[in-house]
Amino acid sequence: MAERLERLLSATSSAVKFGEGLGASEVEAYVTSIDSRRVVLRSRVETLYTSRTDGLGVRVIIGKRIGFFATSSLAVRDVKRSVETAYSIAKVSEPDMEWFSLPVESGKASVEETFDRETAEMEPSTLVDGAAQMIDAVNNGGERLSITRGEVSVARLETVIVNSHNCNSHREETFASASISVKAEEGGLKGVSSEGQQTRSWRSLDCSSIAQMAAERASRVIYAEPVVGGRMPVVWCNKLFAFVLGIMFGGTLSADSVQKGRSPWVGKVGRCIASENFNLVDDGLLRGGLGTREFDDDGIPQRVVTLIDRGFLQGFLYDSYTANKERRESTGNSSRDYRSLPTPSPNNLILQPGRIESGELVEDVGRGLYLVETIGAWLSNPISGDLSATATNAFLIEDGELTKPVKGVIVSGNFFDILRHKIDLVADDVHNLGSTYSPSVRVSEMKVTGE
Repeated sequence: MAERLERLLSATSSAVKFGEGLGASEVEAYVTSIDSRRVVLRSRVETLYTSRTDGLGVRVIIGKRIGFFATSSLAVRDVKRSVETAYSIAKVSEPDMEWFSLPVESGKASVEETFDRETAEMEPSTLVDGAAQMIDAVNNGGERLSITRGEVSVARLETVIVNSHNCNSHREETFASASISVKAEEGGLKGVSSEGQQTRSWRSLDCSSIAQMAAERASRVIYAEPVVGGRMPVVWCNKLFAFVLGIMFGGTLSADSVQKGRSPWVGKVGRCIASENFNLVDDGLLRGGLGTREFDDDGIPQRVVTLIDRGFLQGFLYDSYTANKERRESTGNSSRDYRSLPTPSPNNLILQPGRIESGELVEDVGRGLYLVETIGAWLSNPISGDLSATATNAFLIEDGELTKPVKGVIVSGNFFDILRHKIDLVADDVHNLGSTYSPSVRVSEMKVTGE
């Protein structure tokens, strides 16, 4: 481990020194090293992949001219060539008159459960055992069930950032995930369902439960059918609404999008844009959060940023560059990989929970829809607010109870209108989809297109 870190530090430090020797005003070297292990499964364990990927991204600044180049090799000659190329690009680039400086200070926030030694050093055989547990869980559900695809994986990520202002940052992270898609067939009818979990440590995954949930939902949806449509309340389960939040807010609350006029929230800070029960934060310090880091990809410590408070828009997410343009502090939201320049994006985007249990969302609904899985929501438009999704796993709500399974109906509405006027209940059952976290919510009215 120490030898690996020494290699990363050597690549970044030598890149900065070489760039300074060429006469650059500022130099930054950003290095990542990723070890990953992944098992793909269907009716059996099919493939085990292991890989290590190193990468270096170099920014060279000459006055206000910026050059960038990346390489997947940390060999001395390739590091030197990358710096030379970035320097050559900077020399012929148009000046960025809004450029201020690379970060002149760096630091680390205190975070918990972002690195797990067991996960970092885990043997591939443990992944295979996890995959076998998923297969057994589905097989135990009966012959009508089959796995269309499954995957379990772990990864260890190490990042080093060094710049010519003596900023030097190093962090280690681990990730673990499991996902599965299950098909159920009976009497010529089919049902499909998927389930997954993403976390920071292998021990936090429950492979059997993930597979069992997918199998049970696939079995229930075999006899699902469209229903008569209309305008009705729609309950979105937590992970599904987290997906919607990621689409609608993941890019539009970025200061970069706002400054370029590519966000619907331009000029709306301080205005009411959502219902009173809607509170959205970006929590870069969340314990074990998928997006939690000691520092962002500029080397700035992460923190908690309030974005929407009781419906009122409070501000945006900044990296060092976008913050300097407005002469303000970065919010610690710089994100990138070694092949790209940094840009602001959410760390852990969280819709704060309400105070009711998820079951209470349906209690006073005469007729409505409970959504578990959809397809097509990713086509929704975060600029216009148009939201549309086709239900693949849902239930009809009748007289306060979940009744028959439903699929094939289309749910649509305008997200901005929903946000402002129609989110009437927020539950307490927060769950994540990647680094976006949400409880289940009830929308008082949406258009449901059925039979």
